[in-house]
Amino acid sequence: MNRVAIVPARRALVAYAALTAAKSVLSQPSQGFAARPLRMDTPSEHNAYQRKVFDEKSDFFASATATPPAVVPRLQRIAKSCSLESKTTLLDVGTGTGALLPFFKESGGDLAQITGVDLSAGMLGFARERFPQARFVQDDVLHFEGGPYDRVVFNACFGNLYDPVAVLKHVAQKLLSDGGLVVISHPLGRAWLTTLKEKDPRMVLHDLPGSEELKQMLAQVPELALEFLEDESDYYCLVLKRQPR
Repeated sequence: MNRVAIVPARRALVAYAALTAAKSVLSQPSQGFAARPLRMDTPSEHNAYQRKVFDEKSDFFASATATPPAVVPRLQRIAKSCSLESKTTLLDVGTGTGALLPFFKESGGDLAQITGVDLSAGMLGFARERFPQARFVQDDVLHFEGGPYDRVVFNACFGNLYDPVAVLKHVAQKLLSDGGLVVISHPLGRAWLTTLKEKDPRMVLHDLPGSEELKQMLAQVPELALEFLEDESDYYCLVLKRQPR
């Protein structure tokens, strides 16, 4: 299934702003789409900065105000896009305090089949307390070993990756099962994230890929193929499928 949905612009929710700057991972720079920007921390500096920011803000992310009610239907929609069943194994990259886990469960997933990975010990402390059935690991996804997983989800964190292409290659080659899905999402949309990147380019390094950028990205990660892209003014969801080995 290939589809691109475009809807009229609606104002994004400022209250949800901090969630988009979540949970980055480390990688080495690659060429082509999302190559390393001209001005950038080193990988270790990048990870240290993000770890520090989210450790300090973990209390907020664990609070009810971190997810406004108007965002909930979009998170439900993201979880539904994962096409979960009770036996589906899932890696939640940049899991934070586990914001998506209730929606994964609501959509048919089993928390015992979910692994969350994040750089922030503070965020993971809340996630473990809230969802003891799931497994949580403090790690950089580029060095993470496990799986294979049926789903790998990047919600509100893909723009924070040091090198998105290197991460996708690792996921496709090492972490994702044949026929498995990669879900890259943001509940406030691509344009909103671009605005945040302009305000804090040290935290958000990259835009989410539009149609043309997506072609460049997939040319560098041939193991993945487009299932569908929903690129709306206040919602973004890209689903890629692992081709048979």
